Amino acid sequence: MMIVKSRFESLGLYVPEKEVTTAELMHDLKNNTELSIDFEEITGIRKRRWRSEDETSYTIAMNAARDCLRNSRYRARDLDIVISTSISRTVKPNTYCLDPALSVFIKKELGAHKAGNFDINNACAGMMTGAYLLNAMIKAGVVKNGMVVSGEAITPIAETAVREINGPFDEQFASLTVGDAGSAFIMDASPDENEGIDFIELMTLAHYAQLVIGKPSEISGNPCMVARPKELHESLVYGSLFLDGNLKKYNTSLDQYNYVIVHQVTAKMAKLYLKVFGAVNHMEHLPTLMSAEDYGNTASTTLFLILYNGLKHHKIRKGDKILLISL
Repeated sequence: MMIVKSRFESLGLYVPEKEVTTAELMHDLKNNTELSIDFEEITGIRKRRWRSEDETSYTIAMNAARDCLRNSRYRARDLDIVISTSISRTVKPNTYCLDPALSVFIKKELGAHKAGNFDINNACAGMMTGAYLLNAMIKAGVVKNGMVVSGEAITPIAETAVREINGPFDEQFASLTVGDAGSAFIMDASPDENEGIDFIELMTLAHYAQLVIGKPSEISGNPCMVARPKELHESLVYGSLFLDGNLKKYNTSLDQYNYVIVHQVTAKMAKLYLKVFGAVNHMEHLPTLMSAEDYGNTASTTLFLILYNGLKHHKIRKGDKILLISL
């Protein structure tokens, strides 16, 4: 039997209890006496969640995965594949693990013993890349279902930035936008052709790859991120053209969606993205849901954090059509 559509069968979310405000971060800047920047006004981020001393990418991912299973008709033993997509890869505090794959630890702890597994690292587009691959695998009959999970413990780069930022144009400033969160989803074949995923399309703009880099700090060796956001925003025009092309390809338009949800580096950038993408179709307003104000930039987990909370708070309702834009 040919599968027409796959669907997100269940979602899971975990965010740490601790909250850190933007005001607190700016107060803690080692060189804050030399800066007069209203970072909250610039970004629209009021606060973000912050891992505890014992929390890691692995523990955050596990909490999201368990929540996803609680919301699912499947048990861990039913899963055919587990895909981990986090940028951060800590199994123990302050211990980065590149190999073995984080998905090995996750599926073992969940009890998904028959499941295959692999990891994907595609920056903030990680979970959507996992959805892209799992969707193709289900429709091809390679698997019947699977879980995509990400645990982002990325606030170590903010801790480095607080200690090392040394001026208003420091390339580590973007690190102060991040927050920790875990998201997961289970995907399977939709029992109803009117429910499910219409399309997933991705594009890579490799020319801009050097403009955001995660690496050990040249000052301390601690985790850091350097970014040149003004130059990076040039890529939005390509994203806009890509979106417009796919809307035409699938014979739809932005006004057919109840919500258009974009990746959120900051609250103000999310609104700019909507303006740029909407301008293609001459729209002045696009309905959206936001997370950046209260969670910051949660990297690969952002879109699914927003979906989870939108459902939980009954903002997303049965029959709603949603466009997710990952960046």
